[in-house]
Amino acid sequence: VDIVQNRERYAALGIGFPSAVILHGPPGCGKTFAVERLVDFLGWPSFQIDASSVASPFIHETSKKVAAVFEQAMKDAPSVLVIDEMEAFLADREMGAASSHHRVEEVAEFLRRIPEAVKNEVLIIAMTNRIDMIDSAVQRRGRFDHVIKVDFASEAEVRALLEKLVAELPKDDDVDAAPLAKELAGRPLSDVSFVIREGARLAVRAGKDRLSQESMLAALRTAPARGPEGAEKRRIGFV
Repeated sequence: VDIVQNRERYAALGIGFPSAVILHGPPGCGKTFAVERLVDFLGWPSFQIDASSVASPFIHETSKKVAAVFEQAMKDAPSVLVIDEMEAFLADREMGAASSHHRVEEVAEFLRRIPEAVKNEVLIIAMTNRIDMIDSAVQRRGRFDHVIKVDFASEAEVRALLEKLVAELPKDDDVDAAPLAKELAGRPLSDVSFVIREGARLAVRAGKDRLSQESMLAALRTAPARGPEGAEKRRIGFV
């Protein structure tokens, strides 16, 4: 963003358009949310490459679709091109012999297109949960200069989100985000919004018209962190 807003200052030191970026981290850590906010802020046309839009079982077809998206993004530049779940297209070519022909061709197409797109003012942002699967040639600087880890939110960040969400709702004066933030830190942001929704549901169910600390703490108790241990304790009930 700073490069976009201060192009002349950066150009004086030989820095042109922002280079391509990889965001990686566990599911639910906010990668997509961050990219959506960036696109909104820039106000540029945005394009997306994901499995549902370009994947094809036919030889050459996926590469053709990828090339078409890159061409459109360059035509409408400056623009943003988001590559979602990049491991679906850019996995290590040494992995998976069954689909190696497709994979080699697809990776080669991206390797050719990424530098060209950046030169034509296309901001490329790729996202993945499995950075370990990405082909090493793709990660080489000059294609993706920056690989940024997006981790789960800290306690302070969760508290800020909780306070923002409850600010929009009628609530009791004693509602306090601090104890909730302590429990929800290090968990997916979807858990945070769930606790607010579930707390509101429990409040309405109890005949109240305001969100209470009691209802949110009750919601937190119904939302243990999901994992192998938590999965064993899950059950279906009608209480």
